[in-house]
Formats: sequence, structure tokens, C-alpha cells
Amino acid sequence: MVRGFVMAVVLAAGAGVSAQALAQAVVVRSTGPSAVNFPKGKRLPANATVTLKSGDVVTVLDKAGTRILRGAGTFSLDGAVNRDRGAAALLARSLSNPASVRAGAVRGAGDTSGENVLPVSIWLADTTEGGNVCVPRGSDLYLWRADGKARSFTWLTEAAGGEMVRMQWPPRTVGIAWPKTMLAPQEGRTYRIYDEVTPEKVAEFRIVMLEPEAVPADAASLGTLLLDNGCKAQFDWLTAALEDEESSTQP
Repeated sequence: MVRGFVMAVVLAAGAGVSAQALAQAVVVRSTGPSAVNFPKGKRLPANATVTLKSGDVVTVLDKAGTRILRGAGTFSLDGAVNRDRGAAALLARSLSNPASVRAGAVRGAGDTSGENVLPVSIWLADTTEGGNVCVPRGSDLYLWRADGKARSFTWLTEAAGGEMVRMQWPPRTVGIAWPKTMLAPQEGRTYRIYDEVTPEKVAEFRIVMLEPEAVPADAASLGTLLLDNGCKAQFDWLTAALEDEESSTQP
């Protein structure tokens, strides 16, 4: 079930790439003595050479997906990707979204709870994160919650005030469609969502519309596009999905 969710993680309607989005690789995370030199989000240009010390582990997002560099050693980011690029190509296809996402797909080989699931799309607003939310113009958008066990109700409204929409989250449901027929997300506007029982738990989202033809088809360029527009939570979901795909294909 995990691979089915992972393969549907990206909706990209074209291969056009803005100059700001181009990158050979992007740092996802780093640990070890050289971690300070490789902060999350750092762009590594084509043909860059990465030298690591013993104990260094740097995960980068390249055109095909995620790649782990372990020191000590020197690594060249020359675009020669030996891994199967079929997954990255499939991620760039235009896919339709269901009305809701059920929990129950296991995320990660060591997780047997059945409660952790990857989203079916990176075009989502994470209710625990808030912040900028990127979405291709004309595309669907999800609302996402980390804990999908119980039934709950939330309210969605513009931060500046106006109409409020009450939404139901059924049990074991982690994602529901943004109620666009009642409160369509508008470019540049900020929206607020809060739980009905605990209204002090509030998240705010600012909508960033992307032109579909500007959404790149390869993983590294898509990652930098999200970061350039401040959509950090979606960058994290993208890398998590690709990492899960990498681990599921390991022998």
C-alpha cells in the first residue's frame, strides 16, 4: 500500500523550470563533523564536489530522488545517476486526487502500527505546520492531519475574517479535500484552521499559486521550487516520499 501512496505524491503538469528552481542537488539533512557546511536546503550546483569526514552523513535530493553520502570520502554530483529513474518520472505525472485519504498504510519498514501514511500528493496544507502552501493553479489541494485515529471537526476561514466552513474528519482519515466550493483558496490570501474542541490549536496557511507549466518534472528542481516559495512542509513531504520509495526498492 505504501508504494501506491508514494507513487501518487506529486502532481506536475509540465517540464518547464524557472531559473530559480534549477539545481543539481539539494541538502535534505546532515549529521556529523561537517553538518554545519551542509544545512538543510543548501543548493549544490552541477559538477560540485562534496568532501566528507569520517562520521558525516549527508542526504541530498537529486534528479532521481534521494541519495545518501557517507564519509569519509569525496563525491561528485555530476548528474550521472545510476539508480532507476522510473519512480521520479512517475512522480511527475498528473494524477487526480480522491476526496479523502484513509490511514492504515504503513510508512517505513520498521513501522507495524498501520497508523502512519504518506500523503497522496504534495499539494497539501499540513494542519500541524502552517506556513506557505504551494499549489499549481487549477489543481486540488488537501488538508492534512498527523493523527487520524478519531473523528473530529475543524473550522476553516480567511485570517482576515469572513465565512467559516465546518469540516468533518472521519475516523482513520488523515487527509480531506480543501472545501473549494465553499471557500476556494485564493492566491496570496492567508487562511486559518482550528480544532472545534481545542480552538487554541490554530494553523495559518498562505496560498502560493504556481503556474502548471512552471512545475518541474525532476525531484531536485521541484524541491528547490518549493523552498524558493517558502513551502517548507511540502518539501519535507516530497523528500519523505522519495526516501520511502528508495527504501522499499532496496533488496
